[in-house]
Amino acid sequence: MTSKSALEDINQTTVYIPYQEEDEQDDHESYALFPDRDLPNGYELRLEVYRTAWLKCLTRIQDLTRALHAPVVDEVSELVNKSYIDVLPGLPYVELPVISVSTNGASSSFLDEITSQLEGHDDDALFGDVNSGHLVTHIFPSDCPNISSVIKTLVTGFITKYTQELGSGKRKPGNSLSTMDLNLLQAWFDALLRVRDLNENEIRLVVVLHDFEQFEPPVIQDLFEICSLAIPRLPLVFVLLLASPPSPSYIHMTYPRRTLSLLQIRTCVFPGSNDVLHEILLKTFFDVDFEPELMIGPVQIDLLVDFFERHSTSLDSLVSILQLAHMKHFEEPLTVFLHNERLGSSDDGNSVLSEPTSFGFLDALFTRVHNTQNTDHHREWSNTSIDGLLSAIRTARKTFRSRVRLLRVAFQAILLIRTFMISEGYKAEATLPELMCGVIRGRIQNVTKYLCTMLRKEQINKLLPELRDFFASLPDKVQGSEKAIISQIDTAFPARDDEAHVIAGLLSEWLLAYFEERIISLEDTPLWDIWYTGSTPFPTDLLNPSIRASILAGLLYPQEFSTSVAANGRSVHNNTEGDGEDEDDTLLHMPDTSILFRRYLESGKMINVYDWFESFSVVLEEQKRHHQRAQSRNLPERNGRPPTPRTPRTPSRHSRGGKGRQQKEQDSDDPPQQQAEEETEEEMENWRLEVQARFIRALHELDYIGFIRHTGRRADHVMRTVFDAPISE
Repeated sequence: MTSKSALEDINQTTVYIPYQEEDEQDDHESYALFPDRDLPNGYELRLEVYRTAWLKCLTRIQDLTRALHAPVVDEVSELVNKSYIDVLPGLPYVELPVISVSTNGASSSFLDEITSQLEGHDDDALFGDVNSGHLVTHIFPSDCPNISSVIKTLVTGFITKYTQELGSGKRKPGNSLSTMDLNLLQAWFDALLRVRDLNENEIRLVVVLHDFEQFEPPVIQDLFEICSLAIPRLPLVFVLLLASPPSPSYIHMTYPRRTLSLLQIRTCVFPGSNDVLHEILLKTFFDVDFEPELMIGPVQIDLLVDFFERHSTSLDSLVSILQLAHMKHFEEPLTVFLHNERLGSSDDGNSVLSEPTSFGFLDALFTRVHNTQNTDHHREWSNTSIDGLLSAIRTARKTFRSRVRLLRVAFQAILLIRTFMISEGYKAEATLPELMCGVIRGRIQNVTKYLCTMLRKEQINKLLPELRDFFASLPDKVQGSEKAIISQIDTAFPARDDEAHVIAGLLSEWLLAYFEERIISLEDTPLWDIWYTGSTPFPTDLLNPSIRASILAGLLYPQEFSTSVAANGRSVHNNTEGDGEDEDDTLLHMPDTSILFRRYLESGKMINVYDWFESFSVVLEEQKRHHQRAQSRNLPERNGRPPTPRTPRTPSRHSRGGKGRQQKEQDSDDPPQQQAEEETEEEMENWRLEVQARFIRALHELDYIGFIRHTGRRADHVMRTVFDAPISE
């Protein structure tokens, strides 16, 4: 049945209308924020550069995240393996093993890593043998409104997941146990042990309860009591995933003593959120052994710290913020030179920049490289070649990379001295994020002066070996640039015992001079905004948007959210010539929901639905005539003559009689083309049905958003719920 016939069938409750994609190519020029100084294909080139830079950063963060997860994952796996083995002697009954895991600050991959290691799917599994792993099932709060549903989910979760090993024979309801009976799970488990040829002490049935705080406590109490009767024949182990902090314990505060006495509770705590954030920032952007493609600025660091402290401590939020920072950075056209100067071609980029369409980009590049004024602009242009510009970019990239590399070394030396002074009992005034922001801004003189002037002769014997080992562990390409400070430390090292007082003063002077030379603002480097975000404002609205303001803006100004908006902010639909349109005619180019919402804002507290429909249909009628006029102007000429303009017909109350015959005769004198354009009664009826359908659809959209409220007093009226939305800016 076609979609048209299905729409006419009153028995059809739902109709699927397939989307027919148009053969129009996507215009990437509309994505450019700076079209006057961008390359013709700058969007695609920067997108490729962004993917490479972000993939390198994301891979580093994922490696660090797995390293942070590893201790907790290993601890959970060890507790599962020791369950029913490492028990206290003399207990009157076997306790049900329960492992409480605080996931506050962990990423979404944390649970996958735990499940993979418990099931034996990790890379360390011998010859990929998964039969030695435990059996794992997952239970969610939405699946367990009562105890019957919990038991059924638990039993069927194991049976359906591992049904391939025992075959998929059809079970007869009359001759089999109920899925809410743990004896069915016991029979299935015994059969699985025979198939795998394993002992019951070598395998565990692990039940993972997600979002444990969302479960109903009475249901969980009954679950623990029932499962405690089936152990140790069924080696059940419960892993509870909690979002609450480990102290105070949610389990001990919620469940009674009678339930807790049945459990053997073990707790696994994930590292603190601030410590995790500091570790990832240090190892990603301030590590000597890793160089990211893009260096973040103090704005991004401050936002990350504030977001972790006030909103969410999840590592997924950290990844989202850093990804948005990368996307925001690559809006600048010059960031296409982040990696090299090829601009997507096989040569060095000369062929791309030599094209006439690249003149705006070339002019902006020339201005940034030479910092010219308007008076000398033409003279400098005559003496500059494209090869010279590309060579300047290559030199600026090398300079920036070298300066950032040495800045990381100096920052690690500051952290080493700071850690040493804290261990000696000194107080650290600045936090770690503040030190990061101060270093990349070049404003850390107070901190370095405090650390260096507090050195005492008694501390030289401990600090000098640590500094010497730190600089000796640097890569070879870095040690060549740090020969001066390395030689000074080597000179002071033999005399640290005999002349400790003199060495302490000299070392303080050497370190102060070294930090002053290395710690310089990255914005002082030529073309720094290609490889460094700097103080660029972060698009906070994309991360934590105002839902109400976004919905109102989308309904009032839908053209601003369409992909057909040109760079100057005007919609291509408004670029029609000769229409004489003004600001009052913007409704003609709006979607139905926006048209209905405009009329919604012009009404009172109570809205008559019929009046609302009439005002909506008036706009659609004018919109239809506007499209017909636009089509008539675009019709091809016939026989060398332009098409005859159509004269609108004035409706008459008297459809019969002399006037009707006179109108009919007048219509018969019209050209054949105009007679074909006259609307028939069937077409008018179809148009009325279309208007009604479009009104109902737009009304349902506003109802779904929550802008109207139905009242039982008047069936033909609805009430407004939004009153303070401005119609115009």
